Amino acid sequence: MSFTRSSQKRTEKVSSDSAALSFDLLSNLTYMAALSTGESPRDVIFQYAITQPYKTAIYFRQVYLLAKRLGFEYGRSFQLVAKKAGAETIRSLLLRFAGSISSGESEQQFLAQEARVERDQYINRYQRSLESLQKWGDAYAALLVSVSLIVVVAMISTMLYDMGNAFIIMLTGTMFVMSFFGAYIIYKSAPYEIKTYKKRKGPKERQKATFLLLVFGPIGVLAAVYLGASAGLGLAFLALGLCLMPAGIYAYLDDIKVTKIDQELATFLRSVGNVSESLGTTLSVAMAKIDRRSLETLEPYIRRLQSRLRNQISPKVCWDRFIDETGSEMVNRSTRMFVDGINLGGSPDKVGEITSDFAMNIALLRAKRYVTATPFAYLTIPLHGAMSALLIFILEIMTAFNGKLADATADLMSKSGNMASQIPHLPFFQSKDMGQTSLLIMGAVIVLTIANTMAPKFATGGHSLKLAFYGSIMCTLSGLNLLLIPPMAAKVLA
Repeated sequence: MSFTRSSQKRTEKVSSDSAALSFDLLSNLTYMAALSTGESPRDVIFQYAITQPYKTAIYFRQVYLLAKRLGFEYGRSFQLVAKKAGAETIRSLLLRFAGSISSGESEQQFLAQEARVERDQYINRYQRSLESLQKWGDAYAALLVSVSLIVVVAMISTMLYDMGNAFIIMLTGTMFVMSFFGAYIIYKSAPYEIKTYKKRKGPKERQKATFLLLVFGPIGVLAAVYLGASAGLGLAFLALGLCLMPAGIYAYLDDIKVTKIDQELATFLRSVGNVSESLGTTLSVAMAKIDRRSLETLEPYIRRLQSRLRNQISPKVCWDRFIDETGSEMVNRSTRMFVDGINLGGSPDKVGEITSDFAMNIALLRAKRYVTATPFAYLTIPLHGAMSALLIFILEIMTAFNGKLADATADLMSKSGNMASQIPHLPFFQSKDMGQTSLLIMGAVIVLTIANTMAPKFATGGHSLKLAFYGSIMCTLSGLNLLLIPPMAAKVLA
């Protein structure tokens, strides 16, 4: 009874995330289709499928337990689990699976067909997300420019007429909310996918990025706090940006390498499968026969994998190490499909075709995402520099103008003498306390820096370490603007 309740809770939790469910469902069906090419028994296919770290594996695990432990037929088990599934796509798939079993259709034919259908649906859904991402990327840029200009106009207006601090706070708060709202919209509209993988150490670039972030990250934060309190926010931003830069550079290099590995993976799997089938040899021998000159990025990893297999090391350990060294989730999913499908008696060329098509489709979709997201990420950098510079420059103009007004008022009061009390106080062009306005502008720069760090990362995807890359750029730009704009404005106003 407790198992039923816990399974139902996990099923409902999984069903709530349709984006993650789609990617895992495609992987799960492709994996089962690769296993079925060897005409393995249904129980064996499910035993392998439920061990994979996919969110959708919980449904097949429930079906398997109902069939093996409680003695239900598979068709009836699928129907019972379908009633508990919250996602419509999962419910429909389980019911179709039940109908296929009842009609006597082979698992190989059914799974191959369902994998193709889910692949087409995933591609269509991914492309719709890219179109939405492109539109929201344009809207994000327009949103930041519009809100920043509104705040600037409102700040200048306060010099003409005293509209109260509440008005400025309201407008600045609106800027805060809209900036983070824009970053959140970019996050929700971007396609969901898992790009990186780590089980042990991971790729060398990612290890270096993590080490540098753990070392220089806290140093940067402490330096930013100290300099912010003693020397100003400009040096604080600059110190934090420079401390994040080494980790960000290695994270960016790791992302580029993972992208290249994913693009070469389909060719590798197809070539090894075809050579192994035509020569009737093992995968280790087949890897030695293929021409690896076209696999420039994967070649060092393949060479180490082949050497380990040749030295009679456990194949599972060899492939796990190969996956961990590449650091790619696509390598993790595709190679497990490939190796397990062949181990269960599948034809290497058929299994290679299934897995290479899976890897190629995902790589092509990511290439389309790169074309859409990268221009937005690059646009955000000068946009952040321009908007933060504008806010700081306007603040300096207002400070200088306020000083001139204070000097003029003091001079008028000294010259008027006893007549000063008779001079009416006009409701415009009065000197003001710029302390609160300065704090609000500094807060706006901080919010812009954070939002413009998150938005490019959400759009391009990848490992969370990429936040260090974009964060270093945005913090450095903010720091340089805070250090350079005030003296430049002073020279212009002088």
